[in-house]
Amino acid sequence: MSSAIAQPAADTPRAHPARSFRGLIWAFCLLLLAGIWWFVAQQTAFEHRQAVGDAVRQNVNRSIAFEQYVRRTLEAADLVTRYVAGRFARGDSGREFAGRPGRPAMITGNIASNGIFVGVSVVDARGDIVATSVRVPLTRTNVAGHPAFRAHVERDTGQLYVSRPLPSRFLGQNLIWLSRRLNHPDGSFAGVIAINILPTQFAAFYRDAQVNSDDIMAVIGLDGFARARRAGSTESSGEDMRGTAVMRRQMQSPNGTHLGPSVLDGKVRYFSHRRLADYGLFVTYGVLESGVLAPSRHRARIFIAGAALVSLVLIGFALLLTMVLNRRERRVEELGLAKRRLEEAQSIGQIGDWDYDLRTGAVFWSPQLLSMYERDARQGSPTFDEFKAYLDDGGRAIVDRAHAEAIRTGDSQEIEYLVRLPSGAQSHHQGVVIPTFDAGGNVVRLHGTDQNVSARKLLDLLQTHVAHLSRVEAMNAMAATLAHELNQPLTSASNYLVGSRRRLAGEGRAAAAQAVEGIVAAEQQVHLAADIIRRVREMVSNRPRTAEPVPLARIVDDAVALITMAGAAPALAVKKRIAADAKSVKGDRIQLQQVMINLLRNACDATRGHPAPEIIVSSRREGQGSVLVSVSDNGGGFAQPDRERFSPFATTKGSGLGLGLSISRTIIESHGGRIWTEDREGEGARVCFTLPAARRQPGLESAGAATVT
Repeated sequence: MSSAIAQPAADTPRAHPARSFRGLIWAFCLLLLAGIWWFVAQQTAFEHRQAVGDAVRQNVNRSIAFEQYVRRTLEAADLVTRYVAGRFARGDSGREFAGRPGRPAMITGNIASNGIFVGVSVVDARGDIVATSVRVPLTRTNVAGHPAFRAHVERDTGQLYVSRPLPSRFLGQNLIWLSRRLNHPDGSFAGVIAINILPTQFAAFYRDAQVNSDDIMAVIGLDGFARARRAGSTESSGEDMRGTAVMRRQMQSPNGTHLGPSVLDGKVRYFSHRRLADYGLFVTYGVLESGVLAPSRHRARIFIAGAALVSLVLIGFALLLTMVLNRRERRVEELGLAKRRLEEAQSIGQIGDWDYDLRTGAVFWSPQLLSMYERDARQGSPTFDEFKAYLDDGGRAIVDRAHAEAIRTGDSQEIEYLVRLPSGAQSHHQGVVIPTFDAGGNVVRLHGTDQNVSARKLLDLLQTHVAHLSRVEAMNAMAATLAHELNQPLTSASNYLVGSRRRLAGEGRAAAAQAVEGIVAAEQQVHLAADIIRRVREMVSNRPRTAEPVPLARIVDDAVALITMAGAAPALAVKKRIAADAKSVKGDRIQLQQVMINLLRNACDATRGHPAPEIIVSSRREGQGSVLVSVSDNGGGFAQPDRERFSPFATTKGSGLGLGLSISRTIIESHGGRIWTEDREGEGARVCFTLPAARRQPGLESAGAATVT
């Protein structure tokens, strides 16, 4: 098992294969979708053609049957007219034409009893009905103006004439006349033999048949008038259909099928027509297009729904695969970018990582770590013993102890050691050792980081030296007044001792008591001088930092005393507002004293010349383990922008290096706190910082009681 950094990886993510694979996925899906929809289109078109073909064939068969029925009806009428015409031509009237004078003769026998015909009539050349099978009593009736009579007057076609349906005043409904010309032996016009038939008789063939209610059948003359028509159960006749599509189609093609709207209801139908040329008629039968195509359209909807469902599934599958590939590609790019950033960050921060397998002894180092130890990448990662060869005896002991503790306790370890490089250079390194456990809870691997902290060590040393120089510079400023400060208590002590000696030379108890008082006063002045010297020595000392509980009040008092002795603010008055639960902090007293001196000197400089200067040091609890301390004044505030206030050598004073706030930030952050500045409302500025809170210690708490100076 190795470090993620130690494993070889491509410098740039290879996204082209993923894009090609996405293209293949979509190409396959689109090809499959095209095939599915092509099949649906072909199948739908096939079923449409099949349905139309079947419907047309059935419709043609119906029209043929309809034509045969109409033809047989007309042929029956034709036979009757020929029979009667033959009888009249031979002068054979017989008993069938017997009648009374003044009235038409009654035609009887088989002809009169035929159920197909309403009646049979014989008309003479003048148009008078001379014989009829109609049972209604009739006087002599003239039909010379009837179309069925006039059609035979001027010419003899030898054909049966089928008239338009015309209303009958005797029956109260339309009748169709089937007429034939009667001739004298010399061939001259002798009259007309006519058979009356109801228009509905033409459609009687389908009356009891199983036909759709929307089907239309009709017998239409070539003159454009319908002889009989039936739509479902509705029958009609006599409609003028001249100029309609059905007439135009019939004129173009006597026998055929066409698709078009019906004159009756405007619905589109397939019409099949057959012409009866001998009678000047044609028959037509129509079925609804929607009815013909309903089954195929239903199956087409099923096909389309199935194809749509399959299409959605395929598209969803392609989208899902694309999303997975896109996410994988993004992750690869992110990992590659993170790797490059990590390598760059390791290079900038002089940090590398390593991995040590305790079972196999295999060690893996990151490229940056190899570079830090001046080791060629082609040499590979060193063994653990080769690594320890870079260390001195103390460093090897530290590393061995850290590894042993990590294996024993299972906790991570932080260590520092000195490294001797092959070039002869030395560098300070800081490392972290982290254990890795197997399923049984045993430590099987160690991994961690190794950082070159030589620059930080040097910076800490320089900052400590600069802080020391700052204190020494402060002592130089105090040198002029230090003699005066010490001279006063020492002179007073000397005077007290001289006076006491004189008292001791005298006699009496009063003189002895006065001598004791003088000696005690001299002792106090000597202690005062010693305290001044102690503070100065602590200020200029450069001893190592120690963390201990420190009362905030003492830090403020020492800083005020040192600033006053230095002559920076002879009449410095600082108000202390120390909270009861934030009286003590944990840290190095001398370094925290340095921070307070820097902040109070800045506050003194800011309030110099103010008619009522005010400097306040306050504290309050910040969370469970932290204390917030603030130093505020009512001076002119900060002249620099926020980003420059803690920068080294940033100052607006005529003298000084501008290191006060920079050194203060370094000291506070080294204590685990943070420091920042604020502009007070109205006027002035405030510097705040946090420090670890000290555990409660009665002695310290009493020493740091809140006071106001």
